[in-house]
Amino acid sequence: MTNIFRKVYSVVGVLILAGYVLQLYFIAAGIFTIANADDNQKSVYSAFQNADNFMGLHAFNGWLVGILIIVFFAISFGARLPRRTIGLNGLLVVLYVVQFVLAHTGIAALSALHGINALVLIGLTGYLTSSNWAFGRQVGPATAYKSEPSPTPR
Repeated sequence: MTNIFRKVYSVVGVLILAGYVLQLYFIAAGIFTIANADDNQKSVYSAFQNADNFMGLHAFNGWLVGILIIVFFAISFGARLPRRTIGLNGLLVVLYVVQFVLAHTGIAALSALHGINALVLIGLTGYLTSSNWAFGRQVGPATAYKSEPSPTPR
């Protein structure tokens, strides 16, 4: 049964990473929609309206990623992962809460940390997913080639 949880853990980790890719796409699409507007009031207004759709998708997808992060944390218990890994999953939940708060501070200089925190979330999720991958062959630590046996003293 633990093996099933480990596989589900791996799949959820990949889904979270895919969610991060979508997050980056949505926010970039929104920003470039505004950046590519002509320099007149009507064009800028229209660009902001169009960008709002991408920003809405970014926000909605952020909620989905948050739900997946909570599921990821819960599954880490069922998969019987080491305490350190469970602790890092807990840290992932805390970082997501921080991400949510940073997005809604209303202070631009503080909210700018939202992007930095996103990079930490991506790195930690990638680490947790790859180091606990349940599919395929597990590669152990690299071992040095065996050298010739040392001669025994006479």
